[in-house]
Amino acid sequence: MRLLKWILPLIILGGAGFGFVTLKASKPEIPPRTPEERSWTVLATQAAPQALSPQVELYAEIESPRQVTLRANLAADVAAVEVFEGSRFQAGDLLIRLDTQEIDFQLAQQRAQLDSLKAQLDAQLLQQETNKRALEVEREMYRIAQRSLERQADLSSRNLASREQQDSAEMNLAQRQLNLVSREQAIANHPNQVNQLKASIAQAEAQLASLELDRSRAELRAPFDGRVSALSISVADRVRNGDALARIYPTSALEVRAQLPTRILPLIKTSDEIPQLTASVQLDGRSMQLELDRLSAEVAAGSAGVDAMFRFIDTSYAPEPGRTLSLKLNLPVIDALIPLPPVALYGTDRVYRVSDSRLEAVKVEHYGDRELDGEVPQVLVRSDALQAGDQIITTQLPNAVTGMLVEVRE
Repeated sequence: MRLLKWILPLIILGGAGFGFVTLKASKPEIPPRTPEERSWTVLATQAAPQALSPQVELYAEIESPRQVTLRANLAADVAAVEVFEGSRFQAGDLLIRLDTQEIDFQLAQQRAQLDSLKAQLDAQLLQQETNKRALEVEREMYRIAQRSLERQADLSSRNLASREQQDSAEMNLAQRQLNLVSREQAIANHPNQVNQLKASIAQAEAQLASLELDRSRAELRAPFDGRVSALSISVADRVRNGDALARIYPTSALEVRAQLPTRILPLIKTSDEIPQLTASVQLDGRSMQLELDRLSAEVAAGSAGVDAMFRFIDTSYAPEPGRTLSLKLNLPVIDALIPLPPVALYGTDRVYRVSDSRLEAVKVEHYGDRELDGEVPQVLVRSDALQAGDQIITTQLPNAVTGMLVEVRE
């Protein structure tokens, strides 16, 4: 009886397990479902290669290549400053005036020295005339002394004159001869004296002209129409010769410097001549046109391209140098460019073409942009793998890959 109490539960559990296994084995099999591939709906446009002029956006800076530093030409006090930093002026306007009292003293001294040298020259010329007249007198006195010595010699030979009288006659003749030689030498040296005085006069006149030039520069006047970019002095300041006073620049000679990327240089540097390219900028609410003037002759260290200088076509409005801006450069016409909406470009060099309802990545060259009035901006690309009529998607898919199934929506 006790054994039956243990065996009966085991029999019941075993029967239940057998029944579960039998029921599970007899369950009908359901065939597995094959997952369906998802199709993405996209917009597309047809490739239409054509000859177009792309635009490239460049960052630039306004510069003044003809900026001038005004410097003092004499040591003086600043008497007047007629402009301020940022002031506009016209050619000939007085900008800065230096005190001329000190240089006026130097001018008076130099003029006095020049007058003295001219007086010495006049005296030398007068002395020459005197020497010429005196030379004839000296020669006559020499002849008289000769005759006197001859008489004394004759008298001495007849013992009618003393030896002392003859010596005196000889000394008189020697003295007359010495005076004659001295007078002749003074006359011969006259050209040298005159040349020396003329050289001194020329030197004094040059120094006087230099002082007069420095004095004329005490008033610093504008050499052109322009603006003051910096002012270094104020009234009553003491300046030395060569000290910087102000920096000015002509408003008609401003230019815009921009760096051309290496990828577009072959389109511009097709020959030694600079192509006639234009650009446009938005400045202070107005659209201004530029034209390419020249390219830099060297590449700065660390630069990735060549600097280009543009000049304003209309110079009636003069912006301030140092301002940064973005300009749109119009490149030469390029064949076989395909205009696309910006959303069609993935990264910088890839688009997707639809082939048999599947995507195919195509590498392209991005040459620039184009913006038509009243229309959406376009990117201009080119690739030998794209043909006219190819469908290129214009929808940005976050997970776009080659082979993705798509459906083009009309």
